[in-house]
Amino acid sequence: MSAAKTIAGDGEDVEPSVAQLETISFEALRSGNTAETAKLFDVCCRDGIFYLDMLGSEPNVLQTVEDIYELENKMFDLPEDELMLYDIDKLSLRKLNGFATLISLLRDGSRLSKDPRYKPIGRNHGELAGNKDGFQSYALPKDGIMKLGREADFKRPQVVDTYMPSLHRFARAISAAASAILLALSSNLMLQSNENLNNVHRTHLPSPDLVRLLKYHAQPPSESGSSHVPHTDLGSMTFLFTKQHGLQVIGSESQEWEYVQPRAGCATVNIGDSLSLLTNKLLRSCRHRVSALPGQAMNERYSFAYFLRAEDETLMRAVKSPLVSEGGRDEEEVFTSGEWMKMKYAMLRKDTWNQNDNWILTGA
Repeated sequence: MSAAKTIAGDGEDVEPSVAQLETISFEALRSGNTAETAKLFDVCCRDGIFYLDMLGSEPNVLQTVEDIYELENKMFDLPEDELMLYDIDKLSLRKLNGFATLISLLRDGSRLSKDPRYKPIGRNHGELAGNKDGFQSYALPKDGIMKLGREADFKRPQVVDTYMPSLHRFARAISAAASAILLALSSNLMLQSNENLNNVHRTHLPSPDLVRLLKYHAQPPSESGSSHVPHTDLGSMTFLFTKQHGLQVIGSESQEWEYVQPRAGCATVNIGDSLSLLTNKLLRSCRHRVSALPGQAMNERYSFAYFLRAEDETLMRAVKSPLVSEGGRDEEEVFTSGEWMKMKYAMLRKDTWNQNDNWILTGA
């Protein structure tokens, strides 16, 4: 991430810093371009976030993205009482955050529903008045979209059915991009075939991946704080799409908050905790939040993301690579991907947040 530039606020003297993210070409990765794979590895170690040029990934990918913007507008136009039929607290055996396609099987043997889940505004720990967040979310399980296993006929509002072909195309395109990225990272890490990162992110098998739709509500300039608390993502990678400002990351050089400008035709991809844990923090899990530009109101903001996650039983311990340092947790302290998700979601929830475990919000 090179030195930050600035964008002018409306009538404000403050010029917010803008992150200068690298752009990675999916087509170049897919073709095995060695310079592009080396660039990707360097960016993931240094910054943990980049633009992924998706234009060559699949026919009509831009139209597919537009379809999902349309879906989320219609989704959040539904009456609140209808959305609350999919409330996480009513559908899950655990009070976990959001619409989770979460842990299918925990070590104690208890199962969680993988139905889509609705999170109303203000339920998560955040920085707005009353330590609340400022967004709604609705998530759709990858397994349901791809018709895998028991999730093939998952419960959902009727509006989702109209857009199921677009969701399927989107999930396929992101899965292909993720596979190319993981293959490139595995190559640069000099991993043996049995350690390839794709081995624990198998698209054709059930997994906790999901597509999350997000709506951030407008806030007045007097309402200080971020609408989404500073955190790292619990999974392996996040592919974010938005047309609006608000996302901030901690710059790798400045160590200050920098705004990420939306870029047409690109996904903003950030590394999450799982890849950081699997490489003993060699790959950087990117800390981020959502906030208004300085001195301005938080406008209504829409975004959506594909969350790529390691399979539930994946052990979160370092892969065998000459580039990855040994050490970390003792064997008895190693947890699975599913257990890490449970810990992370508990910290994101306002009613289960614990200041003593705040380190979980920003990765392990």
